[in-house]
Amino acid sequence: MTIAASAAAPSRSGVSWPAIPLLALLTFWTARLMAAPSRGCFLDLVNLAFHEAGHLFLTPFGSTLHYLGGTLGQLAVPALLAGYFLFAGQGRPMGSAVCAWWFGENLVNISVYMADARDLALPLVGGGDHDWNELFYRFGLLGQDSVRMVSTGTRGLGSLVMLLGLAWLACFALPASVRDGMAEALEGSAPFLARVIRGRSDG
Repeated sequence: MTIAASAAAPSRSGVSWPAIPLLALLTFWTARLMAAPSRGCFLDLVNLAFHEAGHLFLTPFGSTLHYLGGTLGQLAVPALLAGYFLFAGQGRPMGSAVCAWWFGENLVNISVYMADARDLALPLVGGGDHDWNELFYRFGLLGQDSVRMVSTGTRGLGSLVMLLGLAWLACFALPASVRDGMAEALEGSAPFLARVIRGRSDG
């Protein structure tokens, strides 16, 4: 067995040891973002790259999709990766759990941008138009109450998705026997949940 394979292998208890430091790190960032979303996250520069790519990709499809493309771009990447890790080959649901958390983190990040639609205080890369100022204006939602409602709802959804990602990731810090028991209890009523909890390829 190579060193890399040994490091990736689960312990005899079936615990996926990488899940433990990941869980600690993402729990810290979840608490930080839920308390003060405007402080941002270490992933924001990565998110920005996918945001700008989304603009470029959707530019040919009209100005509304161009403005929406940044948001769609930064959400599409973690969503697609979560699906890849879950369904490709034997599946790596622990990777999907991390990407699910990342998807939620992006929603929180987007909610900060939404909340700025009226104040226009955030610095923009290269200047230019404020995506959500334009989008809210086009859909008749630029009023103070509308902006607050949509941005707060998006923040709440992002926080919920991050917590679900943490709960999913926490499953892989449990012994395999515990995960198997949880999966067996869900097998009849929720076979998909049973699959993602069991996560054979991750431990």
